[in-house]
Amino acid sequence: MSEILTKGRLTALLGRHQMETGERWSLRRLADVARVPKDFVYRLDAGDARYVELDALVRLCIVLQCNLTDILVWSNDGNGDQSI
Repeated sequence: MSEILTKGRLTALLGRHQMETGERWSLRRLADVARVPKDFVYRLDAGDARYVELDALVRLCIVLQCNLTDILVWSNDGNGDQSI
């Protein structure tokens, strides 16, 4: 079954951000800087977001300097294997 996976993606991107900048951010700090609801960021990172606002995703990508595909991973087998 195909699905879009997000679990742990923001945490991984925050780790990359820390490596590049030396700044350690929490999910709450990310939400504040990106001006998106913290509940949305927590649900997205937990893989529990049922509704995704595209403007919020764009703001997260701008702050994290990433692409949408770094956050949203399409999986055909449910195991997180990317196959677009």
